[in-house]
Amino acid sequence: MTMGVSVSQLEKMVFWDNTADHELENAESIDTRFGKVKLNKKNAISFPRGLLGMPDKRSFFITNFPSEKLSKFKMLQCTDDHGLSFITLPVGLYNGIITTEDLTFACKELGILPDNLLVLLMVSVHRTPTKVSISVNARAPLMVDSSLRLAAQYVFQTDKYKVQHYITA
Repeated sequence: MTMGVSVSQLEKMVFWDNTADHELENAESIDTRFGKVKLNKKNAISFPRGLLGMPDKRSFFITNFPSEKLSKFKMLQCTDDHGLSFITLPVGLYNGIITTEDLTFACKELGILPDNLLVLLMVSVHRTPTKVSISVNARAPLMVDSSLRLAAQYVFQTDKYKVQHYITA
């Protein structure tokens, strides 16, 4: 849980549920690299400075994956470039990967109230002939203000966090 608001409560404020019938009226169906999803641009999250290496990509929505096997992850889908999407792992202020103190500091720098913070970690899938492992980028998390629907990719200026923090082996 975050400071007073659970991750699931924050998710309900931010994530687009592409399976909810009442939300599908103004939805547009798109093909993504993960499968077909519906999006409603009014549910977009704005990244005013874009993402690292993609400053012009500013409008995204966060949704469930079309696949049930990826249910603990969320998809970050660009609203303007349907070929651009990312796997993310939502975590709260207390998460065991990034310290609460560092996230609180980042909140202050970004002007996000800790109760409104939802952290998304970008996921990488590493495949070898014998196994699949998953890492998250703990050095540059996505910091979402759930009340304003604004977000920023925050880069910690320390080597305490790895770009490839393995969550599976």
